[in-house]
Amino acid sequence: MTAVRLKKVARDFGVRWGRTLMAFAGLTIGLFVAGAVVAAYSLLRTDLDAGYRRTNPPNLVLRTDAVPPEVLRRLAALPGVVAVEERPLVMARVQTRPGRWWPLELAVVDDFRDLRVATFAPDAGLPKEAWPPPTGGLLLERDGRYFMEGGPGAVLPLRFVGGGTASGTFSGYVFDPGQHPSRMEMVLYGYVTRATLAAWGQALDGTRLLLTTRASSGPESAGALAPAVDSMLAAAGVAVRRMDIQDVPVYGHQNQLDALMVLMAGLALTTLVMGMVLVVNLIDGMMTRERRVVGVLRALGARPGQVLRDYLLAAGALGLAAALASLWPALAVGTVMARFLAAGNNFDLLTPRPPLWVAAVILVFGVGTPLAVATWRVGRTVRLPVRLALMRAEGQGGGAGVGMLGRAVFLPLLPRLAVGAVLRRPRPALLSALVLAIGLAFFLTALNVRASMQGTAAAVARTKPYDVQLALRQPYPADRLRPLLAGRAQIRAAEYWRAIPAIPLGTDGARLGNAIPVVAPPADTRLLRPDLLAGRWLDGTQPHGVVVTQKLLADLPALQLGGGYQLRAGDRAAPVTVIGVVREFGPGRIYAPAAVMDALRPSPADADLVYLALAPGADQRQAAQELQDDLTTAGIQVGEAETAGMLKAIIDGHLDFITLILMAISALALATGVLGLAACIGVSVAERTREIGVMKAMGGGGATLVRLFIYEAVLVAVLGWGVAGALAPLISRPVVARFGQSIIRYPFDYQACVWGGAAGLGIALVVAVLAALAPALTAARAAVTAALRAE
Repeated sequence: MTAVRLKKVARDFGVRWGRTLMAFAGLTIGLFVAGAVVAAYSLLRTDLDAGYRRTNPPNLVLRTDAVPPEVLRRLAALPGVVAVEERPLVMARVQTRPGRWWPLELAVVDDFRDLRVATFAPDAGLPKEAWPPPTGGLLLERDGRYFMEGGPGAVLPLRFVGGGTASGTFSGYVFDPGQHPSRMEMVLYGYVTRATLAAWGQALDGTRLLLTTRASSGPESAGALAPAVDSMLAAAGVAVRRMDIQDVPVYGHQNQLDALMVLMAGLALTTLVMGMVLVVNLIDGMMTRERRVVGVLRALGARPGQVLRDYLLAAGALGLAAALASLWPALAVGTVMARFLAAGNNFDLLTPRPPLWVAAVILVFGVGTPLAVATWRVGRTVRLPVRLALMRAEGQGGGAGVGMLGRAVFLPLLPRLAVGAVLRRPRPALLSALVLAIGLAFFLTALNVRASMQGTAAAVARTKPYDVQLALRQPYPADRLRPLLAGRAQIRAAEYWRAIPAIPLGTDGARLGNAIPVVAPPADTRLLRPDLLAGRWLDGTQPHGVVVTQKLLADLPALQLGGGYQLRAGDRAAPVTVIGVVREFGPGRIYAPAAVMDALRPSPADADLVYLALAPGADQRQAAQELQDDLTTAGIQVGEAETAGMLKAIIDGHLDFITLILMAISALALATGVLGLAACIGVSVAERTREIGVMKAMGGGGATLVRLFIYEAVLVAVLGWGVAGALAPLISRPVVARFGQSIIRYPFDYQACVWGGAAGLGIALVVAVLAALAPALTAARAAVTAALRAE
């Protein structure tokens, strides 16, 4: 008897092979996408952080005067200090192709074979003779290859901020996972020896010390050791210009990666749900048709538990087959996905393949999903009294709706028949519409997130309507700068700002964080239109009131709007009160009035920053380059020249990567939605075989039947599009807020994509036609006699 029941259950799945195949494919795709995401997550969760930790990132970074070797040895001997390395930085510009100059951050390395802090390694293919690079040669971080035109051996013109020029020989690439990707930051990272710097005629202005500590908290943490390091350097007569403390070093793009991981986890869960919906469609339709058969089995003596067990075995076998079919592709694609995300952030994976627990998760979910659905749906059927089970089913409802539709003569015949078919079988159509709606919702979410990010970036950019920013290496009198910039046709307006890095302190003198740029704009500035989030702007009513950016407020929780603090620059300090918060991209910053800047630094007539608005049509890059060269010739050392176009490229470099991931996610979700709709139409064709035969016997041609089922698919697709339109804002808003918090530490302004709804409808219609075409052609080719004999 058991064998008979099992054969009967297997026949139930086999007879409806189209629906079974669709459910199997949907579950396989759901497991594949979910498994791939879990596999990628398992690799990224550990490898990115581990790769960063392997570089031994510094806990203390100091900019100081030259440090004698004996002082370095004493610093290394401090309790809690693991390693100390001197690695000065030299800022320059490099020409990577004719007419294209890029910022270059040159690290001067004493011994390439004995790197102890912030380590890096030769990239694949770097010749042995290039490690260390020969005198006159420089190495570039490998992400800079996207800016390079020539290969190793190419001569690169260099311009240093101090005014010198040189030609360096490009020796090859290194891999430095501690650096931000050059493609996102629009800056190249170079590595040279001291001999090379001397050959180029460049002298060091101070140095940079990198220290790692033994613990992240307690007496051996960076914060606890910082005063001892400062005191030792002061006793040796070494001035500390800046000290940055990180008890736990964090990769700069970690928040962005964390947000992507959360989004990928949501995708994994969603695709599993979409696959489960397809399984629900399969088993629900099967049990609707097999209710009387189950009643007969019960009447012949089969117990409910026996019938349930038989269907569970078949459902479990289906799930196991789907899991096994998706297992290897999921692990392989997950590894590729992890490598892609790692490469986008300039990382290498350390683990060659996902851990075994990922395969176990895929198998458990693959078997458990259809078992859970079968337990629910089959359990309802086998628990029916035999008398009710043997009664002929009256359909799935929709009778009143169909009757009303029959009187809706305003609809053409074929659309009316399509709507009637959907109303007679509403549950499968609704489930299929839901699957497609989820896929479309992800697509619309990707468009909405992209529109929100770009809209916010544009809004923030409008707050700084300048075209060129010149950061000077030291203060210069504004009266000396004005004649150098006057009379230039491409300059429409110029403003001279003061700036100084300062350490925030509590009222008790306790250090609250690392040094922060403090800038004092002119009282009548026209090149700053602050995007005020809270409080008020610098209006002169409170001489010691300052305004902070939203990122600074998020990075330093000790700072509060309305709170009183101190700012210390060297041996000078100024009391301040936070009176406002503005929104900006980039690192944290403090805007201060003239009174605060006068207290932190004398010489009120000096300027550290020059902001320029150019005439319409002026080439920003060319103007910035000419100004930097001319000022250098006049003895003005320009540390950095940044254009509005470059700032936009930096922002776009961060946002485009996220947009690409979102679009890939939406494509995967849409693929599952297409499968769900195809399953719905395929089942409709299979269950209306006799109806199709009757229509063909009455003169209905194949083209008519194809149009009928396409109309039915379009109806379901439009329903899914409507649901997606309602779901998309509910998904988009938290995603937009999450990415905003991760990137700029403040939610992006939510903006719906203006053409997203039309694009979603177009995709829904295309999906409907593609999904219905194969089942509709099958119906059109069906023989009349065979169709009329079908049960």
